[in-house]
Amino acid sequence: MTGSGEKVWARRARAATRLLALVLFRAPGTPVTSLGLRRLRWAVAVSVVFLALVQFPVYLSAGPEGRLALGALLTAVPVLVSTTHPLHAWRMTALLLLVVPQTHNSGRLRIDWGWPWTVGLAVTVGFVFYVLAEGERGPVVVTAWALTAVAAAPHLPDWRDLVLASALVACAALLGHSTRLRRQADRRRVAERAREVALEERALIARELHDVVSHHMSVLVLRADAATYRLPGLAPEVRAEFQLLQDLARDGLTEMRRMLGALRSPDDEVATAPQPGLDDVRELVGQFRAAGTEIDLDVRCGPAPLPVGVGPSAYRVVREALSNCARHAPGAPVAVGLVVAGDALRITVSNPAAARPALDGGADRPRQGLAGMAERVRVLGGSFLARATPDGGFAVVVELPLTGGGNG
Repeated sequence: MTGSGEKVWARRARAATRLLALVLFRAPGTPVTSLGLRRLRWAVAVSVVFLALVQFPVYLSAGPEGRLALGALLTAVPVLVSTTHPLHAWRMTALLLLVVPQTHNSGRLRIDWGWPWTVGLAVTVGFVFYVLAEGERGPVVVTAWALTAVAAAPHLPDWRDLVLASALVACAALLGHSTRLRRQADRRRVAERAREVALEERALIARELHDVVSHHMSVLVLRADAATYRLPGLAPEVRAEFQLLQDLARDGLTEMRRMLGALRSPDDEVATAPQPGLDDVRELVGQFRAAGTEIDLDVRCGPAPLPVGVGPSAYRVVREALSNCARHAPGAPVAVGLVVAGDALRITVSNPAAARPALDGGADRPRQGLAGMAERVRVLGGSFLARATPDGGFAVVVELPLTGGGNG
């Protein structure tokens, strides 16, 4: 038992050492890239820097205490660094906690507001811990918090002051941690919704293909059945072959209907209208034109029929892309192209920058329609690209193969 206990404590000691080394010496990670988060951090950072620099003229006018003015400036540095590298910012803050009471008149600071640090540094510590907890794992934040308490303890002889300061810093860290958890939950919800959209799109594609394929198989059953009457004098083995084809086609239809029943939700209505195809795109464009959207349509597909599933998918891609243009870029002209090039149908829907504000009011809103389009194209074995254009607009480019099969 003693040996086992020693091994447990040894593992814990090694883990604690690695964690301490990570907090103190780890190289900076990838800078923050989320535009919304960066904007929020910079807005708060500017506010905190302002609070720190407000002290500057006060300290500068106090006489030879120029070190106080320098300290007020230094407190701004960790705030600026925290917007991209929070762990580095914490290291700077911990160093300032150690140095400021040694280089400044801590007695005067205590008289001014009761603490041996400047007001700006105190606010900076809270902000840095908020940002640190927002971006780092819990053990890293707890270790940094404990090391901060160790750095502050020599300058706080009254243990109650240390407890109060640690509690205030912990509150800032908890607020940042709650923001981190909320952001993670939002990402999980977006990912889950994207998976749901993909599954819904796959089910819709399956139902569309059922309508098309069942038609062809029904024709096969009828022709195989009629062949024995249209072609008299067939040998018995030929009649048996036609009967086998007829039975196989009927079995395939039965299996397809069974699969469709599994894919269809209880709330689905039975489709009675034929599936829209490439020939219906002009009518679709006419509907959007009637609603006020300026559309330039270019269709060059030739007379050859399209493979099963390509027509309905092309129609739905164009419809979703036009709907996105109407929502996100109202008033902007739209260019729609459907061109058969080689063994692929190339679909392009593009628009310049919006002439009016977006109708849904949010460029950051998750675009599930794009996820549905991408899944539909992927199932058919095509390529999908949706990107912003240099002129501030948006373009959707899709290629659907006219030969081969998709990715079931």
